[in-house]
Amino acid sequence: MLLVVGCKSQKPVGLTTIPGQKTIVASNPNPLPVPTPVGGGQIPGGTTIPGGGGQPFVNPNPIIQPINPNNRGMLNEQGQGFTGQEMEDREAFAALTVHFEYDSAAVHPDDFEKIKLVALHLIQNPTHKLLVEGHCDERGTEDYNLSLGERRALSVVDELARMNVGADRLRTLSQGEKVPMVLGADEQSFAENRRGEFVLLMPAQ
Repeated sequence: MLLVVGCKSQKPVGLTTIPGQKTIVASNPNPLPVPTPVGGGQIPGGTTIPGGGGQPFVNPNPIIQPINPNNRGMLNEQGQGFTGQEMEDREAFAALTVHFEYDSAAVHPDDFEKIKLVALHLIQNPTHKLLVEGHCDERGTEDYNLSLGERRALSVVDELARMNVGADRLRTLSQGEKVPMVLGADEQSFAENRRGEFVLLMPAQ
């Protein structure tokens, strides 16, 4: 008799879970171009997206705070471009949160445009960096969810690297099931919690 545990089908392999070891994500030698978004608007920091003058898709008055090193799940560093003094803006890309299917770390095709917008902002603002958080629903073991959350974050980082965002400006953090977006035990809640979040990191003032 098979026992199915939540949103997991099998233990992932090849994960970088060794304490103290860094995950290095190299840029693709054949990066994808970042297309100009259709419709225009603004991206975080007031930079205008070429192609129009639409409304910003982010909060114009974001809450920016220092990174709290004690509120971390499984953190991996991609490169050496971080000083530890960056200010984090968790609202800037809130509208661009990506979501994942059941027991999957594959980026959904519908979310590629969101990732492209984040990449465009980083390319236009070279002093900005990014933390990508991977999240899971509550089903399954805590260790498995941490590993799955890491795979999800790394999948998003890999797409950003393919879009010419330097790996030294990217970090991943797996929160596993620790920080649900929605409290609930129904499938809709589970779907909301299987996600990747973008945290904008800016130089300290």
